Amino acid sequence: MLPFGNNEGQKPVERNVNIVTPQDAFLAAFSLHPAGVAVITGRLDDGTPVGFTATSLASFSAEPPRASLNIAQHASSYPAVAVGKSVIIHFLGETQVDIARIMAGPASERFTGDHWREGFADLPEISDVRAALLATVVAVTEVGNNATVVMEISDGATHPDCAPLVYVERRYHSVGDVVLG
Repeated sequence: MLPFGNNEGQKPVERNVNIVTPQDAFLAAFSLHPAGVAVITGRLDDGTPVGFTATSLASFSAEPPRASLNIAQHASSYPAVAVGKSVIIHFLGETQVDIARIMAGPASERFTGDHWREGFADLPEISDVRAALLATVVAVTEVGNNATVVMEISDGATHPDCAPLVYVERRYHSVGDVVLG
């Protein structure tokens, strides 16, 4: 049994977690860790639009403004996140679960429909997101079968008129009430 804390001042909850391997521990822990949902879009060298849903997006530095994410090297979008490539980072809102699912689905179906348009720098842009940032990939570090990608932000826009979409416990959620201000 592992102790799981609640809000400050409340008794920790004991949950049975059947951890057999380090991978079990990893999967159990990260399924409990909320992550914002983003979509990254770009183009392959032949101009084909590509994109994917990412929950590994993180701020990397404020000066210069950089973000990072992780991606599998076998992913269909991996060639679009090479050093020097331009991408758009889209922050999804609570009403965009369908877009998160489309962009996590089969690569051949990600750009069918009216959920995107030509946007910044002639890159595919997802419509009606909370924020969109134009970025250039400045570093890719390959580790095993995966890679960490660092992108430098050059432009962007925000439209925070809806709650963010988050992913936790293998499901999509919207952010609830503020606990402490």
